Amino acid sequence: MCLIIHKPPGARIAKDLLRAAAVHNADGWGLMGFEPNGRSFVHKDPVVSLEVLLDLERKYRDAEYALHLRLRTRGSNGEENLHPFRVLDGVFLMHNGTLDLPARVPGRSDTWHFVYDVLRPLATRHPGLLSDHGFARVLEFGLRAENKLVLMDRRLRRLLVINRAHGAELDGLWLSSTRWIDRRLLPLDAPPQPQARSHAPTEVGFAS
Repeated sequence: MCLIIHKPPGARIAKDLLRAAAVHNADGWGLMGFEPNGRSFVHKDPVVSLEVLLDLERKYRDAEYALHLRLRTRGSNGEENLHPFRVLDGVFLMHNGTLDLPARVPGRSDTWHFVYDVLRPLATRHPGLLSDHGFARVLEFGLRAENKLVLMDRRLRRLLVINRAHGAELDGLWLSSTRWIDRRLLPLDAPPQPQARSHAPTEVGFAS
């Protein structure tokens, strides 16, 4: 499981939220979005650094973007499994959740297989499919509620959130999940999923 944060233009992601999310999603991050002038950007890094994320938050304060923080559940922690994934030229995808797909290529994640074995062949055969709102509805019907996607289309200058209703709204942001936000660092009021909790060293002991 992972966490996606969708940030509208002008909104900000508080330091407390980034810190609480990074604790449990420390297997890499990715960013995709649009500056106010329409220019797109895509960044990703296998190292999660709170300071780097805060610098990017300040740099892109006026932009719209989606931030993906990865918690590795399937596949390696290599760069090939970092989000966003390029589906086609100008179209990128982020995913939060788990997909029951056969692992054709060892070490590749379920999202990698979803992109390469499902979405890319479909989009190649049917140009424009991934930007069609009807297909977005089909994806929502076909995916379990735990699965959320964000698609970026450079041509249309649009970020499209799939299964948005199953996420959470917080201070003008959309969160794909609250499960992996550390409740010790950022306790949320009535989160849709129970929050994880880190433990201080004094709380951890080993039986003799």
